[in-house]
Amino acid sequence: MKKTHYLFLALIIIAAACTSTSNIVASWQDDTYKGPKDFKKIAVVALSYNESNKLTFEKVFIERLQFMGYGAMYGSKILVPSVVKKENKDMLEKMMKDNGVDAVMIMSLLQVKDGTRYVPGSGSYTPGSYYGGYHGYYSYSYNNYYSSPGYYESTTSLYLECNFYDVGENGKLISSIQTETVDPSDVEDLADSFSYTILTKLISQGILQNKSKEKKK
Repeated sequence: MKKTHYLFLALIIIAAACTSTSNIVASWQDDTYKGPKDFKKIAVVALSYNESNKLTFEKVFIERLQFMGYGAMYGSKILVPSVVKKENKDMLEKMMKDNGVDAVMIMSLLQVKDGTRYVPGSGSYTPGSYYGGYHGYYSYSYNNYYSSPGYYESTTSLYLECNFYDVGENGKLISSIQTETVDPSDVEDLADSFSYTILTKLISQGILQNKSKEKKK
C-alpha cells in the first residue's frame, strides 16, 4: 500500500495543473505482460496534422515521463507516417536501436462529439423566526426556499487514445487506453489532463513506475 501511495504521489502535481478532466471510457492490457520494466527511453508520438498541437502533446508527456525518472524523446521526429509501415519493420527497429528507444507511446484523436448537458438550478435556504411546533412547519418552510431555474448548455467531448508498445518484444502492444475530455479550455489543458490520466493508468496497470522515487530510497 505504501509503494502504491508513492507512485501516485508523484503525479499529484500534474493533477493540480489541469482544469479539465479526462475520464477513461475503455482500456485494455496484455495480461501476460510482466512489468514494470526499466525502460531507458520512451518515444512519444502524437498523431496530428497540426504541428503545434503535436509538439504540445509530446512535450507534456516527455516532461511527465522525465519527472517520473524515464528518458523520453519526441517520437514524431523519427516515426513519420511515410516510414511507419510493415514493410519497413527492419528499418524501424534499427532506428529505435540507434536512438536507444525501448518503448513507444502513440496518441491519436478518435472523435469529437458535440452534445448538451443540464446545469441544475441553484437554491438557498433562509431560516426565519418561526418558533412554533411542527403543526405550522409545512406552510412556513416552503416560503423560505429560493431557487433559480436550471438550464442546458452546449458541450464538446474529445475522445483520445493512447497505445503503449514494448520495442524489446518486437513492438508488441501491451496497453491501449481511450479517454473522454469535455470542454478543455485549450490544447495545453487537454494535454495536461490526458497525460495525467494516461500515466496514472499505466502505473496502475504495472507498466510504468515512479523510478525517481525509487532512486531516493
